Amino acid sequence: MKQDISNEKIFNLVHPLFENHKYDKFKIPVMKRVSETMLTISNMNPINIQNLSNKYNNSDKIVLFFRYDNNLEKYWLHSLENVVLLQSAYAVATPDFTIHPQMEFPEYLHQIYKNRWLGCFWQEHGILAIPTVGWTTSEWDDLSFSGVEKGSVVIISTLGSKSDKEYFMRGYEEMIKRISPPLIIVYGDMLSEMKGRFINFPYKETFQKKNSLQFQEKLFDISPVFEVKEDYFGQQIFI
Repeated sequence: MKQDISNEKIFNLVHPLFENHKYDKFKIPVMKRVSETMLTISNMNPINIQNLSNKYNNSDKIVLFFRYDNNLEKYWLHSLENVVLLQSAYAVATPDFTIHPQMEFPEYLHQIYKNRWLGCFWQEHGILAIPTVGWTTSEWDDLSFSGVEKGSVVIISTLGSKSDKEYFMRGYEEMIKRISPPLIIVYGDMLSEMKGRFINFPYKETFQKKNSLQFQEKLFDISPVFEVKEDYFGQQIFI
C-alpha cells in the first residue's frame, strides 16, 4: 500500500541532516568554525566557480560563488555532482544566494539554509568550506547571521555597497559584533569605513581566465593580509 511522504521527509532525504553539526534556533546547520590558523594564505588565489576545471591544478585556489541564483541553484539541487571537483581546490566559499528585505520569511530562511547546508555538506566531505555572509535590514539580522560560529573567518562582498554605504556598514558592524571574525575575506573594493583584518580579492582578479599569465601570478604579491584600525588609507600591512 502506497504511503504519502511529507514534504519535510522528502527534503530530509535529499538534503539530510548532519550528525556532527549543531543547529540553531531556526534549525539551520551551523558550519564548523574556520580559524585563521587553518589557512595557508599562499594557497588562496581566488577563482570564480565558472572558471574551475579538473584540467588544472586547483590546490592553490579558493573557489568563490558570487553569481546569479540561477547559476548557483544546481549546486544545491545536485549537491553530490561537484564534490570531487571542489575537493581539488584548497578552499571553497559557500554560495552567495540572494537575500533582500522584501522576501517572505520562508524564502529568506531557505536562502540562508542553502548557504549553510552546503557549507556543512562540503565540510563533511573534507572540503575547507568558509561561510559567505550577507545581510539586509536589522529586522533580519538574527537570520542573516545564523549558522556561523562566533570567531570564524568569513567571506563578504562589497559589490554595490558604494551606492548606500550607511546601509552596508550597519550590517557590517552587526556582523563584527555577532561573529567577531578574526579575518574577513573581501570580494570587491575595500570601503574606507571598514575595520578589521582582511584579505581583499578585487573583482577583476577573480574573473581572470586560467591561461592568463596575470591569473597565474600569486595575487598575494599585491593583496596580502592587512589590518585596518583607523581607515583604509592608513592601513597596517602584515605579510
